[in-house]
Amino acid sequence: MSHAITHVADTALWVAAYRSAETKKLQALFRDPLAGTLAGARGHEMAKNMPFQQFMEWFFVIRTVAIDRLIARVVDLGVDAIVNLGAGLDTRPYRMSLPRDLCWIEIDFPHTIDYKNRLLHAEKPVCELERVALDVLDVGKRQTFFARLGSEFKSVLALTEGVVHYLAAEQAASLSKDLLAVPEIRYWIQDFRRGGIGAWAPQPVQKALQSAPFKFDVANWVDFFAQHGWSVHETLYAYDESVRVGRQPRLPLSWRLMSLFMPVAARKKWQMTSGYVLYDRCEDSLSYLQP
Repeated sequence: MSHAITHVADTALWVAAYRSAETKKLQALFRDPLAGTLAGARGHEMAKNMPFQQFMEWFFVIRTVAIDRLIARVVDLGVDAIVNLGAGLDTRPYRMSLPRDLCWIEIDFPHTIDYKNRLLHAEKPVCELERVALDVLDVGKRQTFFARLGSEFKSVLALTEGVVHYLAAEQAASLSKDLLAVPEIRYWIQDFRRGGIGAWAPQPVQKALQSAPFKFDVANWVDFFAQHGWSVHETLYAYDESVRVGRQPRLPLSWRLMSLFMPVAARKKWQMTSGYVLYDRCEDSLSYLQP
């Protein structure tokens, strides 16, 4: 069995393995009992062979915890639908406390949707759940689907967890424009990195992901989307979130040694390198749709 990542969809197996590992811990930060089944043997092998394994596990666990919090915030704001673009093997509609009448829609490649439907056919979600086989980069089909959301719902959250990294800047801008074109899509949750790819993706990681490369090489990620019609509603930083839940990162030895000699300002900047952002639409968001 190959543990190599050969397609961006494979990363969902890898991430599910980390959620499964967390679930088994005595002091787990969340419980995702379906993650192990979805990850399968291949996903666990991917996680085991990924560079910086302990740091990676910490990173994806904290991402899960933080985005859970942001989703709960938006549910409290009264959304009636959540569309998870590039949903992968996420199981929040099964494990989170969500309103029964909330509609959760998962979008991903056809083979990912088929795999998930097959493995979870006997499981019961806590809310309304729909899965749609759709490549997020298929602009025409994406626009048709977004228009459908606008016709069926009053207030929609778009979630792109772990997706934007794999988009070129022009693809991300196009996605932003299509979301803005539907007034009922009011909120957007992303995870983000600052400083460009070279600053947050070490070469061993990039090599492991060479068949699913990072493309979003933008130094100021959050500002990029602010310039494309979105206003920051709330930001959570990965390091701060890890302190809040008592799970600070176990850094590789070389990183720990380097941090000992890092000025306070530089250390603080590093702690704000990655995080999670909840956007809402700018008041004049429709102006961003002009050519």
